[in-house]
Amino acid sequence: MRKQWLVLFMMISTLLPVHIYASSPLVIGEGEAGGYQYTIVKGENALTWKIGYQDQEVTIDENGENRDHLERFRTSVNDLGGRQFGLILSISYLIIVGITTLIFYKKTKHIPRVSGVIIACLALGALYYAITSFIGVQAALEDVGYYYVSLTD
Repeated sequence: MRKQWLVLFMMISTLLPVHIYASSPLVIGEGEAGGYQYTIVKGENALTWKIGYQDQEVTIDENGENRDHLERFRTSVNDLGGRQFGLILSISYLIIVGITTLIFYKKTKHIPRVSGVIIACLALGALYYAITSFIGVQAALEDVGYYYVSLTD
């Protein structure tokens, strides 16, 4: 009998957060990257967007004039998040290559020519990807900033 009550309690406790989340169907989408954020709320007649940068938040009702800019703002914020993730991965990979090289050098006191070429290729590839990711993040930040300013003015 106790097991049945325990199972019932566990089922109810795991379904409760799902029920609470499902009972607020107004929020359609949200995203955040680089200090910019957006939340799309479904109203009675139209969509309401809450866009912001850091602590400043602006509420905008979607209409025919600003629909394109709002969609581009959302796309730019999502793109910025992906590019930031790629930059973090590339820098992490570069650090891993550097640490591996340092450990290899400390153990052998000499890096063979073939291993050095392979390590150099890996490091240059990681550096290239990190630089291109950084440039992409900067371009995405400019795009998001442009759409944010055009929507808030």
